[in-house]
Amino acid sequence: MVAFIRYIVGVIAMRTEERKAVVVKHLDKYEGNISKYCVFLATEYPEHSHSGWRQFIDKMRNENKDLFPKIEDRYNSAIPKVWDGTAMSLARMLHRRDSSISVEAWRNRVRAAYDNGAITRTEKPDFIVEHLRKASGSGEDLWNAIEEKAKQAIADIEHNRWADIRMNTPDDKYIAIAFASDQHIGNPFCDHERLRLDTEMIERTENCYVIHAGDYIDNFIVDKPRPAMKAPIPPSVQWKLCEHYLDMTPTSLMAIVAGNHDLWTAGMTDYDPLKRLAEDRSVLYHAHELNIRLWVNDIPYHISVRHKRRGNSQIDPTRVIKKMWDDGEADFDIGVVGHHHVPVVAPFTKHGVERWAIRPGAYKIVDTFGEMCGFPRERPTCPVAILSPHSREIQVFSDLRHGIRTLKALNGEDEDGEDLGF
Repeated sequence: MVAFIRYIVGVIAMRTEERKAVVVKHLDKYEGNISKYCVFLATEYPEHSHSGWRQFIDKMRNENKDLFPKIEDRYNSAIPKVWDGTAMSLARMLHRRDSSISVEAWRNRVRAAYDNGAITRTEKPDFIVEHLRKASGSGEDLWNAIEEKAKQAIADIEHNRWADIRMNTPDDKYIAIAFASDQHIGNPFCDHERLRLDTEMIERTENCYVIHAGDYIDNFIVDKPRPAMKAPIPPSVQWKLCEHYLDMTPTSLMAIVAGNHDLWTAGMTDYDPLKRLAEDRSVLYHAHELNIRLWVNDIPYHISVRHKRRGNSQIDPTRVIKKMWDDGEADFDIGVVGHHHVPVVAPFTKHGVERWAIRPGAYKIVDTFGEMCGFPRERPTCPVAILSPHSREIQVFSDLRHGIRTLKALNGEDEDGEDLGF
């Protein structure tokens, strides 16, 4: 009886060694997924099931943790060190190159690479943003971070609205800052052609930058049932168009303030799509207001931007900006407020200093609600302010093309025959 038991044990041991040899023999088929490897072994050696091979391999791995090659290193080495797009776009690109793991698996690796600092973004060469709000912590350290966040919340609420931007342009060059607002991308009455032409003109003009003041899309969602039913393009597609629009200005987009339409998603969920798009592009962002101190050759220009604010007047559209200055929130040189689709630029004087009120207008030239209420059709505009590098001097133009022509003249540049649309 003892001899028989020893015989059986020997047979089992021999079969175990044979199975180990099979596992080792086909390691070249292992691509980092144990389950897929077990499916392959069960197909080639059907005397054992998939679960049988899985249990056997798990036992082998417990005995020798270095048995299987570290496929993970291959995946990580495929991730580029510099990427300016979104994590999902990079994951999709990597999946097209290597489909052995899913898009979601690539996305998790890309996010881990961002967290570890293995991926960086191309720095904008012409300006440096200081005081950019630090990104929120990951889910893993959320519990530990929540106590510190609670302590800092009140202090940060003011800090997040303020930023210093220092220009890295030549000392003798004038700087142009365009202000675009109320694009309402995807709406059938948005002048998409004019919007694209203006955006391309800003991007290709040296020393010209742009600050956005919100309402990129209509974004009619479930709390807006009647306009949502009439919207020919759903919000998901509108956000895709918005992402493409932001990618038109990879070097000239300086800052973003959200509009009420943009914030409807954040108001109904804990997710702010516009904030994510801004952070993916390392662009300064705030949901409601930004106060920027823009340094041009050591001369500070104070710019305050909101999408909407109390105190609007139909008789004097600039009143809301003057009231914003009077309320003492910011001693700005240039105040910008969007929302009402009324294009106006006007100087005003406070404490003996000339300041500027800018209402950018809208690219949505027809508004059905506005027509119902008796408001006139809109004129698509993109006002621009030119800032001097020599002394505090501000010139403001209601039309982008007039501003760019003046900028080039001040900087001694030839227009190269470019058609500015006059």
